[in-house]
Amino acid sequence: MRPQIIFVCILLLTSVMSVRAATYQSLHNFQMDGSDGTSPIAGLVFDRAGNLYGVAAYDGADYTDGLVFKLSPSQGRWDYDIVHRFDFFDPVGREPLGGLVINDAGVIYGTTSFVDDDWECGTVFELAPWGWNPLHTFTGPDGCVPRSNLRLSDGWLVGTTSAGGASGQGTVFLLDLYGNFHSYSFEKTEGTKPIGGFNSFFYGTTLSGGGKGEGNVYRLGAHGLINKFSFTSDRQAGYAPMGDLLTAYVNGARTMYGTTSAGGKGGGGTVYRLSENQQKPEHWQLSVLHSFSGGDGRSPMAGLTSDAGGNLYGTTSQGGEWGCGTVFKLSPEMNNQWKFTVVYSFNPSNQDSGGDGCRPRSSVVLDAAGNIYGTTEYGGWYGWGTVYEITP
Repeated sequence: MRPQIIFVCILLLTSVMSVRAATYQSLHNFQMDGSDGTSPIAGLVFDRAGNLYGVAAYDGADYTDGLVFKLSPSQGRWDYDIVHRFDFFDPVGREPLGGLVINDAGVIYGTTSFVDDDWECGTVFELAPWGWNPLHTFTGPDGCVPRSNLRLSDGWLVGTTSAGGASGQGTVFLLDLYGNFHSYSFEKTEGTKPIGGFNSFFYGTTLSGGGKGEGNVYRLGAHGLINKFSFTSDRQAGYAPMGDLLTAYVNGARTMYGTTSAGGKGGGGTVYRLSENQQKPEHWQLSVLHSFSGGDGRSPMAGLTSDAGGNLYGTTSQGGEWGCGTVFKLSPEMNNQWKFTVVYSFNPSNQDSGGDGCRPRSSVVLDAAGNIYGTTEYGGWYGWGTVYEITP
């Protein structure tokens, strides 16, 4: 079922912070008839052979509601193939909104947000050469509508649901490949509606709730979920975080990087850093690396990606030169400063590139050469989204 959304890209009358120098290529434009899916909201993942996998949230042919796709490099182009279509009667579910994860054997794991008219809470599924099946079906009290990226850690699939749980505010869940399942429910003070995933430091973010009601950073402890930092609209750090928290070690200290989708000094969201106090474990100092104001992008709705040099890459869903979002880069410099660069501003009227996308809502992935890959929810030749490559 295709969402009834009319998205208008508005040209912002603000200065652009950098001249476009990157090369944009559309690897796939989703078709007008929806036969190859529409609205790829989640991001991409590489397998060991260098193929890209992702999901389209909706459509995919008659009685189909979303699909898993594959893009394979072949003599200078990328071939698009459909790996699995989710139909209305599929026990694996339908409408995949979250990102995939792939193990070393090439088995794909993901989530769907609905199953059927009776149990509309989604599944965790497995797609393997020997077939596909749901590993867990959410029924409400254990979670509902998973939208985050999955993470595979020591044989456990880890993620969040944006609703359900004991209080209907969402859950963190852990599922092993033998069917053992654990979930932890959010209360209002611990955060509500987690859209982002759950990282290897046992931290994540929620879109709303927390101490001030405008989102928070939480931690999973021995006795459940703990609110560690509350965002609020009257602070320069912004509010309403939606993406994953990227983990790193900087000078031996645990560090996390994230985004907020609103607020901040420029009003369009922020990129922030959390640095752990090495003398006080689990105590974090927050600093703002960049505030978006429109011409440089607006409303980042996903987490960040890093390269080997410690540079950070991300997307904004709006703003930029043409109002359709940006890909940006933050580079560490001397004296704890960061250099911000707009790598690319999406221009849906630019048909020379094969059809720019519009409204990227997912994080990006990088290949060994530093090329950037991602998806846009809308735009392209037919308006229903793209898979793109950007060569800086």
